[in-house]
Amino acid sequence: MSPTSRSKRRRGRKRGGSSSMRSRGPMPSCEVCKEPIYDMLIAIAKPDSNSPIHFECALNIVRKELNSGEDEKIIYLGNGSFAVVNLEDYQHKRLAIRRQINWEDVEKRDDWRMELRTDIN
Repeated sequence: MSPTSRSKRRRGRKRGGSSSMRSRGPMPSCEVCKEPIYDMLIAIAKPDSNSPIHFECALNIVRKELNSGEDEKIIYLGNGSFAVVNLEDYQHKRLAIRRQINWEDVEKRDDWRMELRTDIN
């Protein structure tokens, strides 16, 4: 089989596990906006209840808490942490963190996250 025909055969095939996560059982709803969470792989735990919420909803809450200025940008650092950085520094690919908020407790593993791990593996 030629390399060209192999690439044509793969075209259109879906990747990743997020599509398989959508079809399993009832979807939980976001505690913030009350909309269903279609892709649990990008959900984040709400600090007070540890229930899954949309990443965008968490980002909106963090924006209000950190109250960033016009010359600042809020970014996600990973491991449940957000930070406020200088917008100009960010555009020049330099990260000088002005303020940081640890949104999720990385030591605590929620049941819904553990279920995702077993489904992915």
